[in-house]
Amino acid sequence: MRGFALAAVLFGSACPALAQGSDSPWLVEYDGEATLVVAPGGSSDTAPERENALYEVGLGLTAERTFQSGWTLGGRAVFRAARDHPARPAGTRNLFATDLQRLGGALSRLSAGPLNIDEGPRGSLETAYLFLDTGYGEFSLGRDTGVAARFHEGNVSALSRSTLVDPDLDVSGIAAINTRPDITGPSVKLSYVTPRLLGVRAGVSYTPRADVRGLDRDATESGDPFRPELENTVEVGLNASRRLRESGIRLRAGLSYSTAELDVPTALEATYDDRIDVVSVGGEIEWQDTYRLGLNWLGADEGLPSGGDYSAWSVGLGYERDDWTASLTYGEAEIDAVAAESSGVSLALARRVNDYISVAVSWQDRELDLDATALFSSDVRGPRSDGVVFEVTLEFEK
Repeated sequence: MRGFALAAVLFGSACPALAQGSDSPWLVEYDGEATLVVAPGGSSDTAPERENALYEVGLGLTAERTFQSGWTLGGRAVFRAARDHPARPAGTRNLFATDLQRLGGALSRLSAGPLNIDEGPRGSLETAYLFLDTGYGEFSLGRDTGVAARFHEGNVSALSRSTLVDPDLDVSGIAAINTRPDITGPSVKLSYVTPRLLGVRAGVSYTPRADVRGLDRDATESGDPFRPELENTVEVGLNASRRLRESGIRLRAGLSYSTAELDVPTALEATYDDRIDVVSVGGEIEWQDTYRLGLNWLGADEGLPSGGDYSAWSVGLGYERDDWTASLTYGEAEIDAVAAESSGVSLALARRVNDYISVAVSWQDRELDLDATALFSSDVRGPRSDGVVFEVTLEFEK
């Protein structure tokens, strides 16, 4: 909590000084986005069944003021609501491998157990923070994304929400390939990001307690005594962006490390470790302002001492010309906590109709092999889901 006290002093002392002698008005902007995902037909082996229609809407508001000193003070708030697959509320779900609840990974939040209960549409205040942008970097305090996820690079897709990797909306209910290192969700945190120097910037985030259940990331127990909560999470990251003028090639890369203490129920103290560690690396190359190639990898200790690691990787190739975008993505994940493996492929084509609307169609194939990495594998084949997915996105900014 020392970092939060320091941030309060920083904001409290800076605001009166900034306000003196400044005639700059407040700049207020608002934005919104709505996405509909439709999956007609398709096939699904074993539970869960494919969902035919999912949606998400979001409204955002940003207010900022630049002062004579050159510093900028502001804030941002975003409310999102969605109906996702009932088997993966907030990205936390059981893999229905058993009728009894089992231990879940501290990062992936995956566990072997019965199907989750459909909670229907949900809403969440995903973002609510203040920021102070100075010549020495930007400070932010409140509900925000940590620097590890902000600096993440390498996910190439023509889709908006129904992506193969780290999807916000998943019609299959078995998506388990996650390379985005977001371990705290929208929990309250303090972050600092340096200015970009020679194309490189660094950042650090501190989250005292991950106690917010967001739409896409549930960092809480959610009433499940088999999942620990995270405390004193620290994220550090580097992000680089460079354009080679002679060739026109643009390079992007992200590297991050996150660590957190585990708040484990008393009955499970001998089962979990004291902390988890997460490493993420990814990069992207773009050439001729048309082609993109991205690759990323995430590895994590799930807090389970008996070989409970999680790892995932993906590779994507994208093509963009005028209003058209196409992508081919492949990914895999290994979930030792439940001895499972996941793989998938997605081929997508999208077109921006106008300044507000874009439409996309994709063919996706996901597979989840249960008991695949167990010492004595029983060759239990998990669910497979494949078929066409349509996505329509409406967005505005004013």
